[in-house]
Amino acid sequence: MSPVRITMTTIAIAALAALFLLAGVWRDGLLAGEQTNEPVELSRDPLHPAPEDWVAPDQAEALQRAREPRDFVAEVRHEDPRLRQVRFHQLGINISDITHAYMVLDSPMVNTYQDLYGPVRFMHTKHATRLEGNCALCHHVSPEGADASVDRLSETVACRACHQESFTTENPERIGLRAAYHQQCMDCHREMHMGPLDCFGCHRENVPDHRDLVQLPDNPTPMEVTTECLRCHESAGEDMLTSAHWLWQGPSPFTVERQERVMSGKATDTLNNFCVALPSNWPRCTSCHAGYGWTDADFDFTDMTRIDCLVCHDTTDSYVKAPPAAGMPAPTVDLVYVAQNVGRTSRNTCGGCHFQGGGGDAVKHADMCGVLRYPSRNCDIHMGGYDFDCSECHTTANHQIAGRSTSLPVSEGERACEDCHSSTPHYGESLLDHHLNNHVDTVACVTCHSPVYSKCKPTKVWWDWSLAGDKEREVTRDQYGMPEYNWKKGEFEWAESNQPTYAWYNGYMERLLMGDTINPEAVGFGPDDDPSYEERHSMVVTDISRPVGAIEDPSSRIAPFKVMDGIQAADAEHRYLLVPHLFPLGEDDPTAYWKHRDWQLAFQAGMEAAGLDYSGEYIWVRTNMYWVLNHEVVPKEMALSCVQCHESLSGERTCDRCHQDSRDIDFQELAQRGTDFSYMLSQGRDVTDLIGITDYLDFKALGYEGDPIIYGGRFTQLPLGTSEEATEDQ
Repeated sequence: MSPVRITMTTIAIAALAALFLLAGVWRDGLLAGEQTNEPVELSRDPLHPAPEDWVAPDQAEALQRAREPRDFVAEVRHEDPRLRQVRFHQLGINISDITHAYMVLDSPMVNTYQDLYGPVRFMHTKHATRLEGNCALCHHVSPEGADASVDRLSETVACRACHQESFTTENPERIGLRAAYHQQCMDCHREMHMGPLDCFGCHRENVPDHRDLVQLPDNPTPMEVTTECLRCHESAGEDMLTSAHWLWQGPSPFTVERQERVMSGKATDTLNNFCVALPSNWPRCTSCHAGYGWTDADFDFTDMTRIDCLVCHDTTDSYVKAPPAAGMPAPTVDLVYVAQNVGRTSRNTCGGCHFQGGGGDAVKHADMCGVLRYPSRNCDIHMGGYDFDCSECHTTANHQIAGRSTSLPVSEGERACEDCHSSTPHYGESLLDHHLNNHVDTVACVTCHSPVYSKCKPTKVWWDWSLAGDKEREVTRDQYGMPEYNWKKGEFEWAESNQPTYAWYNGYMERLLMGDTINPEAVGFGPDDDPSYEERHSMVVTDISRPVGAIEDPSSRIAPFKVMDGIQAADAEHRYLLVPHLFPLGEDDPTAYWKHRDWQLAFQAGMEAAGLDYSGEYIWVRTNMYWVLNHEVVPKEMALSCVQCHESLSGERTCDRCHQDSRDIDFQELAQRGTDFSYMLSQGRDVTDLIGITDYLDFKALGYEGDPIIYGGRFTQLPLGTSEEATEDQ
């Protein structure tokens, strides 16, 4: 079929019609495409209610401890700080005596007169490690009569045992608990030139009750709600206008050879091997935009009334956008109720879009899914154990959100595990802690602490667009209950509890953007060809994104990735990936693939919307994307064991290759301490092929001669003899 010329005017008219439809749909309280004369019943019901028995156990225990009353220590014994430190060292009081590595500073005494800020998460062991085990620095006095030589912890009482009410008649010199916290913490941070010094570095500000503040008419439009928000928060609106969540573009400092680009992103030039790209598909893709009515390329990004405040700040869990509706909320949402109950962001608000990337739960992100709203401790230790919200790691200033994705180039700030856990995160003094800390420069934290991905819900790992269009094909489901075909999108494969792909990564990515040529060795196949399953999976690959790094690069570490594999279209002449027009922009859309199942029409319209030429001839090529894994971190006892990566430790000889004295250490037990895939299997996880594995990392594929214990590290080699001798000694 010869390509049909579709002008941008046609698309613009269709998009404008869609916008009017959306406005009418919302005003009349109608769901897209439905007609009814009945008023829409507004709903306040939560969309994702918490299970009755759900609790984040580590956080719950810490909060309970924080609120337990402590007997007041009226008399204390002062001591020279240096002498106290020496005495504690002589008594052997150190990090190993810490009974609770994590605490929450949330005593009711702190909030006696006002409650403006949330509690402080305090990593006890981390602070003690930074102070090199000098417990006397914080625990600077002892209760009168206490003797650590008899009861070793009797002299290191909690802050709130000595500091309670301020300047009482009985103790006029004693500052209160709030002042003690601030004086001790801030003075230490200032002297050590590390740690936060401002309120928001430790605290999260409590949001005031908005029920009496919000003034809205009955049945307001979404834009009227935003106008009311801006009445008090105009500066926040101005900040939002420059944010990546609003613009879907921004600086790309971590994309090699693209660092100078300041407006790269989903709105401009990025591609993927899911639904490919934004141009010509706006109303469907922008259903997750933090705004209202982005139906075409002419959306007004300067109009603050189009900002969707509620999608991020809803606390009722009743707010939902209505895909495909260009970001408009569902007509059933009670906007007044939601606006009166705004607050901080949450896993529900962030997850409403990010868990659903790619058109469904966990489709794109192998380490994020709806289970993380209320996860178990084993699914994610931070969210399921400590009840973290997303913003606790992805800190925000002026609506600029720290963190970056390997799938998109935009970055508004970096975040890393070391920001909280330091570069020596194994705080104990054992042999194992010593060696694990030596791994940090070479192995990313999540390499050990996320041994499998998508353990909470299956993720898509293969998408073949070339097989789309068959409405008669029976839709089968795989072993996880996931669909293997959709006539609109093609053929899929899914994975659950899958072993990651490991690669060297220094934080930079190579990216294929719109208009970039594909792999010159990629031949592909034509629209009339029908290669076998094996042939499709063995085709030459074009990487849309790929981590930068090498064994010789000291800034690179071994990191885990999900590799998204698939087949998508490329221009046979221009040799760049094609953008298809998929989503119909109204009933009369003449080119959308999901309406007409005609690739020529879809590519012609999509490429014109993208501003690129289409030759009229296309081929199908294989592409990959590397998605780094940062979430679904398991508890430390479930991290990979030494022997699961180092096959040389699977025999009789383990740590005693170097460490001869094993009187107090069971070397065999030490080497095998870690992930129990048999337990995961008993919990229904698909990990049969991982049980008993001792080569979890393919060291040769990563550039080593073999197991580094035998052949040495990438920069140094222990003097254990020649490689041949060491190999024979296994």
